[in-house]
Amino acid sequence: MQKVQTKHKLEEVTTPWGYNETVYADRPGNLAELLANTAARYGSLEGIISLDSRLTYKEFASLVDSFSSGLYHKYGIRKGDRVALMLRNGWEFSVGFFALMKLGAVAVPLNIAYKGEEAAFQLSDSGSIALIVDPEFQDVISEIRPQIETVRNVCVTGTEEFSELLKTKDKAADVQLDEMDSAVIMYTSGTTGRPKGAVLSHRGLIAEAMCASELLDWCAGRDKHLCPVPLFHVTGLVMNFCGSVYAGVPVVFMNRFTAADALKVIEEEKVTTMIGVPTIIWLMLNAPDFDHDKLKSFRCFAAGGSATPEELLKACREKLPGSELCPGYGLTEACGMILTTVSLDDALSHKGSVGRVIPPMEIKVVDGSEREVAIGEAGELLVRGCQAFKEYWNNPEATQKTLVNRWIHTGDIAKTDEEGYVFILDRIKDMINRGGEKIWSLEVENVLYRNSKILEAAAVGVPDTVFGEEVKAVIVLKPGAKATMEEIQQFCGRFLARYKVPKYVEFRDTLPRNPAGKVIKNKLK
Repeated sequence: MQKVQTKHKLEEVTTPWGYNETVYADRPGNLAELLANTAARYGSLEGIISLDSRLTYKEFASLVDSFSSGLYHKYGIRKGDRVALMLRNGWEFSVGFFALMKLGAVAVPLNIAYKGEEAAFQLSDSGSIALIVDPEFQDVISEIRPQIETVRNVCVTGTEEFSELLKTKDKAADVQLDEMDSAVIMYTSGTTGRPKGAVLSHRGLIAEAMCASELLDWCAGRDKHLCPVPLFHVTGLVMNFCGSVYAGVPVVFMNRFTAADALKVIEEEKVTTMIGVPTIIWLMLNAPDFDHDKLKSFRCFAAGGSATPEELLKACREKLPGSELCPGYGLTEACGMILTTVSLDDALSHKGSVGRVIPPMEIKVVDGSEREVAIGEAGELLVRGCQAFKEYWNNPEATQKTLVNRWIHTGDIAKTDEEGYVFILDRIKDMINRGGEKIWSLEVENVLYRNSKILEAAAVGVPDTVFGEEVKAVIVLKPGAKATMEEIQQFCGRFLARYKVPKYVEFRDTLPRNPAGKVIKNKLK
């Protein structure tokens, strides 16, 4: 199967599981080495930019050294220890994460929207022995303090204790790091039950960072990247943040994404690239104060996490001429992106595709008996390679169900074409079965996005006494637009077979989304 081209040299290595994997031959050995390389090459260049701070890569690496020493000497953090981060995007998260990587500890990023019970579960499940938290989330932690017995230390940013950790002069002991060591426990979004902690390795994160850097063609001294998504999600942490650090380009952090703020930051900071869900660029293009003339620096947006409608591709070409939009596909269990298009032309010439597989990974599409299906046939997408997660933390049953001979069962229905392009048809659990007729929700959604009045749309199956399920469309209209259920149904009927036309249409102000930007469809049924 054809893959995305790469300028990096590839090599084969033997895995602990007894088969060979493709890796980049010129990869750093671990994430601490990745940062050290960047500080040595690009130390004088700006690296970390947030609301209240601007750090060069040399200054950033120095803070990481001091903070890792503080965690080592004052908190007793050692290799393999789990340490949770409940922090907004910014220099504090950045320093804390790489300090843990230098110690060989395992970072456990927590969703900052969590309430007490949600945070308590992940802290207890991971066995985190320390927690670094922003002041605004102290109340959440205070509420659950008796429940998180493994947590010995809670460090609040902005306090004297935090400052002392940053000023530690005693060096931490040198830690021997292997690229297969665990780096992060990234909890899945948990849309179908308790979140599961995917254990990601240094090797996997580095491969993903290198892929992101190559896709966006980052060049130190030329590019500046805006991270619009949270660092507690794999897209933010690995592709946006680690990718930028690997390339030596500045990464600009937003505390909260709004289209208006993003447009302002791009203009003022001369941002060149972004990575996020398609909704982000869609909202920016439709913002009242969008002005292409103020975005001359911007050249590329890499999209993933949900489907990219054809209408968005066309809107990008019209409103951001000269810029690229590259739809792709990824998952937490594979450290992020594993399929991608490489340009707007590539995406438009393979409409509906999320691209081809990236060089270090391999994929296949299988039927219910795990036999590979023919080109053009639908089946479950399986993924394998150096970016695959090691296991679900403390959950062998889920690990065995998802990882079969090191193939990740993604739960997504897909098909491929002769050129190796992959088309995601639906989540297995989201496929609508109307009287035995299979309806891909994505097919209905793509039609809805053709309607000029619609800003966001989702299609779900709802129970029906006659057909088992019927199609329901949930729609967010553009500001000032008005539409009726009958109007939407008539519009869909121009492009879809009658049985695929939504029987129900609901209008909402917003669609419920998880931190990855994916629509939480079970809240729409």
